[in-house]
Amino acid sequence: MKILVIGAGWLGTQLATQLKADGHELWLSSRSATKSSAVTEQFGHFVLDLGQSVRPTAALETLFKDALIICTVPASRSDGESYTRAVAQLATLMKQLGSVACIHLSSTGIYEGLSGDVNEQSQLQLADPRIELLAVGEQLLTAAVPCCTLRLAGLIGPGRHPARFLSGKQAGAADVAVNMVHSSDICAAVSVIVQQQLWPELYNLSSPQFCSKAEFYLTACELASLPAPVFESKSISTQSRRVISAKSQTIVGFSYQFESALAALPFCS
Repeated sequence: MKILVIGAGWLGTQLATQLKADGHELWLSSRSATKSSAVTEQFGHFVLDLGQSVRPTAALETLFKDALIICTVPASRSDGESYTRAVAQLATLMKQLGSVACIHLSSTGIYEGLSGDVNEQSQLQLADPRIELLAVGEQLLTAAVPCCTLRLAGLIGPGRHPARFLSGKQAGAADVAVNMVHSSDICAAVSVIVQQQLWPELYNLSSPQFCSKAEFYLTACELASLPAPVFESKSISTQSRRVISAKSQTIVGFSYQFESALAALPFCS
């Protein structure tokens, strides 16, 4: 299958590596022609700057037609309008140029404002502009072509060690749950979703077993030999949010390599 990964960033390149190993034809986009040789030597490369006005061209049609599109465009807290415009342009290109489907890497940040266990059916706090931004992005892509939306928990993996997130900082409440997913598990899930063409669908991707924020970050900093974060001494009164990933565990052929975020820590760098 021809697959276009929109965004040759940290996660996009890992996904492309996995999918190329699966035997697919991979193309990665970047916003400018200057991209690392590691990307251009391994994969097809094309320029697509969704921050600018993009017109369908013959070259883009050749790429997009009959292709699976993987959208890794991150939502921006500081410039939501640019994010919405970028995703809207991508949706238009997919629809006009004949793409077969889309896998959208969204975020479990869409559940902010909720507490307790949350899943794909949870009612969202759409009055919050950040939540609305993520929801609009999902809706734009699902309206364009058959889309598998993956709501990703906090990202960890090679080159993204969580110890660096909070080392030496004030870290808030100690006993809230952490929701994390290792990039290896994302790549494994996407590999199976592509193989089985599981779209349209919606899945949370998050390590199924939970630990506290204090246990996770103290362990992370110890393993990385970095200063520990400082947590509040008092326990919080409100219930923390736990992202339930049970639905993703029903995907035939997929299982989490890292059942808990703690187990993933030795495999982060």
